[in-house]
Amino acid sequence: MEANRLRRIDAVLKQAEVKFALGQHADHIQALDQIRPLLEHSDDSRRRATWHYWRGFLGILTGGAVELAIDHSLQAVAIASAAGLDEIRAYAESSLAQIYVIAGNLREAIEVGERALNTFETLGNFWGAFRTICQIQPAALALGEWEACLDYCGRALEHGETLKDLRIKVVGLWRTGAVHVHRGDAKQGIQFCNEALALGALPFDAAMARAVRGYGEIKAGRLDAGIADLEEAVAWFANLRLRYTYARYAVWLAEGHLRHGDRAAARDLIEDVLQTTRSTGYLQLEGVACWLMGECLAPEGPASAEPYVQKAMAILERIGARNDLARAMVTRAALHQSAGDLTTARDLLDRAHGIFEQLGTLDEPARVEAARTALDRGDPINSFGGFNETL
Repeated sequence: MEANRLRRIDAVLKQAEVKFALGQHADHIQALDQIRPLLEHSDDSRRRATWHYWRGFLGILTGGAVELAIDHSLQAVAIASAAGLDEIRAYAESSLAQIYVIAGNLREAIEVGERALNTFETLGNFWGAFRTICQIQPAALALGEWEACLDYCGRALEHGETLKDLRIKVVGLWRTGAVHVHRGDAKQGIQFCNEALALGALPFDAAMARAVRGYGEIKAGRLDAGIADLEEAVAWFANLRLRYTYARYAVWLAEGHLRHGDRAAARDLIEDVLQTTRSTGYLQLEGVACWLMGECLAPEGPASAEPYVQKAMAILERIGARNDLARAMVTRAALHQSAGDLTTARDLLDRAHGIFEQLGTLDEPARVEAARTALDRGDPINSFGGFNETL
């Protein structure tokens, strides 16, 4: 009886990595929940800790509450630490880093993730190190720390080369592409995504790469191509019930629709994302979605849009997402210009320009300069102005 119980537990736990790579997160949560009674009265620390970190990790990605996911990960850390299971503790900390990113605890994500990364690299577990980099790098990306992001991606690619692992190379390439796209070099970002796709990525990784490539196309002004890529990816993730990943890319798609002038399509997406973020605690995505809702409502007047942009700025400033904060500042400057408050509009543009320059963002400073020029001339600020460039 005991042997059968352990075999059933192990069969589920050992499938977790494969199920994750295939995007079958929601299905595997059901399998994990089915074996929970078998673990509740067990003193097997390794299996209990492993169950908790996978339950928290997959739960947060499929729409589970942030608090519950954090609790699962902290339980895993505590169980593994008490039993002296350093490698299992590192997996739990890696999971916790992912959850902290989603919750908007960006510095905490890097701190706990770095601890896990150090453990994995010390133990020579380069797959675990790669997995952890995939949790830390989005935190650095949200903070606008471009060079740190590229360093993380470089380390991931090195581990992939050491292991001769094609999937690590694919993920390392599209994540590198994402850094370049967000930093403002869409051309280079798209090239990295195309390299990843050319390697024959698994469907899950291919959808990720297409989403990043799509956002690069949007930022490069090729709106139809970018929207097509993102619509395919967003539909794929929605079909798999990956609520976080869906919301993450849905805001990019909404931005594409806004640049294309389709406010109705953008608004539908943004409202759906906001409904998700408010019920789950996806704080960074809530901030971005609020900013985009402000952009969407701006033509109706400052009174409609201002509360959303103000909330976006409050969230983004609190979590340290400075690049997104500066973009929201430009939108708010346009709103203050419309309301006749030119002094505040100028101050917001100056602050946004300073943030972009400090971060080393490549494309945004010129757009802020264009907004300043428009303000001085008495022309309306277009916070999305200058985006329709070509490579």
